[in-house]
Amino acid sequence: MAGNRSRTYRLNLSSEGTDLFLTCHYRLARIAKRFIPYGATLSVALLLISTMDTDELVAELSMPWLKQLAGNDEHYVGASTQLTPLAVALLGRIEHSGQIDARPTIGRLHVAAIAVMSASEDRALARAYRQLPTAFQRN
Repeated sequence: MAGNRSRTYRLNLSSEGTDLFLTCHYRLARIAKRFIPYGATLSVALLLISTMDTDELVAELSMPWLKQLAGNDEHYVGASTQLTPLAVALLGRIEHSGQIDARPTIGRLHVAAIAVMSASEDRALARAYRQLPTAFQRN
């Protein structure tokens, strides 16, 4: 079958993290002026964080308040299978920078991406959303 493949991603969020994700999701849907899947929100968040330079990325992942967003509430979102390679590449970039002692988890990266998305300007969200149809195509 030639089409976009998807998979389910698990987000472990606190109540505060869930509220932040839903706020980002609603905001993105409002910007897009359409109903969107939750995976679109996670994809946009990762696209936004992937544009940061390594120093900024390390700083975001080192923020102590990110712990408040992570938690035991499991949420599942469907998104492109290509989110995992993007996340792994970002984590590799961080690890190879030597700026952080322990390699962060993909879960922490997701939480940081949601936090970055919440602080991003509407036009950055709109630009990342417009990139979704081609951002994760296989070459």
